[in-house]
Amino acid sequence: MHLIDRYILRAVATPLILALCVAGALLLLEHMLRLFDFVLAEQGPVDVVWQMLANLIPHYLGLALPLGAFLGIMLAFRNLSMSSELDALSSSGASFGRLLRPIYGLMFVLMVFDFLLVSYIQPFARYEYQQIRFDVTSGALGIKIPAGEFINISDDVTIRLAEINPATRDANHVFLERRSSDGSKTIITARYGAISTTPEITSLLLKLQDGRQVIINELGDRIQTLNFDSFDLEVDLPAIGVFRARGGDEREATFDEIVRLLQNETPQSSELYNDYRSGLHWRILHPLSFLVLPILAIAMGVTGRRRASNLKPVLGVAIMIVYHEVLEEWGKVMAADGELSPFVSMWGVFFAFTLVSGILYSGSIDQARSARVMSRRADETIRIAGSAAEPSQ
Repeated sequence: MHLIDRYILRAVATPLILALCVAGALLLLEHMLRLFDFVLAEQGPVDVVWQMLANLIPHYLGLALPLGAFLGIMLAFRNLSMSSELDALSSSGASFGRLLRPIYGLMFVLMVFDFLLVSYIQPFARYEYQQIRFDVTSGALGIKIPAGEFINISDDVTIRLAEINPATRDANHVFLERRSSDGSKTIITARYGAISTTPEITSLLLKLQDGRQVIINELGDRIQTLNFDSFDLEVDLPAIGVFRARGGDEREATFDEIVRLLQNETPQSSELYNDYRSGLHWRILHPLSFLVLPILAIAMGVTGRRRASNLKPVLGVAIMIVYHEVLEEWGKVMAADGELSPFVSMWGVFFAFTLVSGILYSGSIDQARSARVMSRRADETIRIAGSAAEPSQ
């Protein structure tokens, strides 16, 4: 690898990695708070939050990777411009096309990774995230019994826990009513109870202490009571629903599965056809965007050393955000609804983004060359030719 290539890659790698880490951390932290609120509200185990966040990493990486690549290239070339290193490289014969060579090598690697990410990793991660969310809400990770409320945990059993220790899941002042098919009832009260479930979550296990059991017959005219110091009770729980199969949403379908459906189905035979077709084009366009990123990044990064523009980086980030929002929130949605062809709503946005980037790149390069020429002229020494003195007579 040429010395210039290594130098450019080193200049790009540091801000790229920093931008990825900062953007990813901010996105995950923002969602982590909402996940904690959700899991605690559903009385699920706290450690499930980390599993959900792990499955969100591919999604947020797909958002942060293009922005990180753009910021890395833009900041690298801005630093080269401000320190006059770009002028030195240009003076040594290294054109912008030459400087782009190692960057496009890096972009090719990121394109391949991004294609694998959006086409295969994200669909499985999204499905796993939705499955964990379903398990939390359905009680598959543990029975949910709010404190101070009468809860029908099955058709025949009602339970109330006055206080619950959130750390140990033990309860004080337990009330349980079990109804039999013949009309009789069994009411159990206890001062203290340890509550758990079987590993399969098919039964609720209660280890009660210092309580009383009251049995009432079907007519309600005969009562039997029993005081106890400790009493173990097992209550059957209703069957937990099974989570749906993967693939009902194109975001959960891999690239191969999308191609297979589009080959075997038509818009008339499958409701998923348009949705899958938009997903196919999005999985192609998302990696292809990395081919345009260096052009826009250099256009927004190259600046004059004497008149540095602070607006160009902000404008570049705004163009990136608008492009991805329009592509995904408008172009993809229009194609999925069948209102526009993806070649119009999605590829049209991509070509518009490419055209704008090319125009900005051309203007920025011309401006940088003009500024360099003017700088050289200003630094030239002015020589004044003087007439030779006439010899004295």
